[in-house]
Amino acid sequence: MGKQGQPEIDDFVKFVIAYKVIQYQKRYNLTPRAAWLKLSEHKAFKDLMHEHFKNRAAHLLENILGGPSGAYPEIKDAKINFYKNHIRKIIAEFPKLKIYTPAEYKEYLAKIRVNKTKGIGSLKNTVKRVRRS
Repeated sequence: MGKQGQPEIDDFVKFVIAYKVIQYQKRYNLTPRAAWLKLSEHKAFKDLMHEHFKNRAAHLLENILGGPSGAYPEIKDAKINFYKNHIRKIIAEFPKLKIYTPAEYKEYLAKIRVNKTKGIGSLKNTVKRVRRS
């Protein structure tokens, strides 16, 4: 039998949410909450939330996507409540998540390439295999 309670969120979805919120936070110099609200304006936000809520009731997804007027109009802003209850915990799960700028990423790739030419890995010959037809 499965576990009772709320269904598990896929790790990929958690990672994408945390990555994008931290990326927006760094890129636009925003607070985490403002970065989450900016992410909610993205065109792929609907697909991301659909994946997040795939095993849950449909009205939860409608509240996040539709704003204050959904199945429960007394909820002022479901996005802010969702941030408060979930996103802060998801971001805390990835404390060492590094967001690279394009220049930093190029340096990082160059460092990886240099490390491949050192040690026993550099002795490995690259052999091109010919297809037999």
